[in-house]
Amino acid sequence: MLCGGGVIGLSIAYQCAQHGWKVLVVDSMAMGQAASWAGAGILPAGATIAALDPLEQLRSLSHLLHRDWSKQLLVETGIDNEYRQCGGVYLARTAAERATLSANRMWWDEHGIRYESWSNDQLVARIASMESMARSTPNLQSWFCPDDCRLRNPSHLQALIQACEKRGVTLIEQARIDGFETSQNRIISAKCGSQEFRADRYCITSGAWASQLLGPLGIETGILPVRGQMVLYQLDKPAFTTVINDGHRYLVPRDDGHVLAGSCEEEVGFDATTTDSMIADLQSWAEALCPALTRANIKRTWAGLRPGSFDTFPYLGTLHPMENGFIASGHFRHGLHWSTATALLMYQWMNGDKTEIDLMPFRVQRGRSLGK
Repeated sequence: MLCGGGVIGLSIAYQCAQHGWKVLVVDSMAMGQAASWAGAGILPAGATIAALDPLEQLRSLSHLLHRDWSKQLLVETGIDNEYRQCGGVYLARTAAERATLSANRMWWDEHGIRYESWSNDQLVARIASMESMARSTPNLQSWFCPDDCRLRNPSHLQALIQACEKRGVTLIEQARIDGFETSQNRIISAKCGSQEFRADRYCITSGAWASQLLGPLGIETGILPVRGQMVLYQLDKPAFTTVINDGHRYLVPRDDGHVLAGSCEEEVGFDATTTDSMIADLQSWAEALCPALTRANIKRTWAGLRPGSFDTFPYLGTLHPMENGFIASGHFRHGLHWSTATALLMYQWMNGDKTEIDLMPFRVQRGRSLGK
């Protein structure tokens, strides 16, 4: 049983169902309608050589899997999730940003990630709508990573939902889990109003809401909601095809002319509403960076709650001391990107197999030496 129907829960369900497991996913909202839907769908390139950093191992494995998952989901459902190897541009307009990108280049070199420096002329030739910014910014630096990819979150989630249903996964929406019945370090059932769900294994995949489910079990993770706000523009045709990264903000193009502008990081509890001030700030930034957006319609604005963790690592593995309890939550800004590897690793872990990468760095009790 998976407690949470975002991209992590649905991906694990899809992975497990492929191996003949009988899977139930329960969500307090509609499937895939929280942070998973709200994200931008950016897939930064992963390491091409062996990495020692656990997060880079997770990212690299996920990046390799996304292409195959997208092809497979398209075959199974007919839904194009708009997985595109579009490349990513990284801009540095200030001394601090140039220092950050200098560190990024060292990281890219260390992990075998391709990149190249672009002159202002090359930047404008690739993204004509940025000419004004490029010509007016002294000491602008632009770097391009050709292996960065993107996909469209709502389409990917729709494909996952349909693929899960085709594989016999039971999806229950609008059902809030109130707690668990336990006995001798095992979860016996999950309580949901007057209903009770029983399973061999229980996996918490509820993102920012994970702590609310873990509290009654006496398990602490420190997962907290971090709000991000987004603006969706609609152009008549795409003004550019590559992801544009400017510090922690980004512009993400869609095939049909939509452009996503985001984002921010706000610790405001479980408040998923937008604010006039932040939306205005995002608009001002996006339209200064790409003046073509000043002529675009703003189709929608929204906010989502990312599941942050105290050390930026997600929680993957067993919910000690619960022998049949598991967790896959706390991916922060990277849930969609890391979902494919998370699904494979959690299936392997719950099945008692050797995992592709070591999950010890992602365990709930970070400082303790624990087995499965």
